[in-house]
Amino acid sequence: MIKEWFKDYRGKLHQRYKQCVSHGEVALSAPPHVTRDDWQILCDKFSSDSFQKRSKINSDNRKKLEVNHVAGLKSFVQFRHDMRDSVTSQEPGPVDFYRGTYCR
Repeated sequence: MIKEWFKDYRGKLHQRYKQCVSHGEVALSAPPHVTRDDWQILCDKFSSDSFQKRSKINSDNRKKLEVNHVAGLKSFVQFRHDMRDSVTSQEPGPVDFYRGTYCR
């Protein structure tokens, strides 16, 4: 759960970084709960060539998806186990499993 929170938090910081137009504006737009030094380290990471390359690859791969997966990092086996009926311990059918992993 903490890993998911951190991933969401880092994503929000990256969104804030992307909203800035110039590098000078980025340095001044540090969130109130992030120190200036930490924000500068994050901005340097977000602007690095390796981060930009990986980001572009991930963007292109997400565009190729025909159906979005909404189960997060959890494996299908774990997701199926979590969806079992608590009374009968029966696993979900194919339709319910699809709805659980691809629909919000």
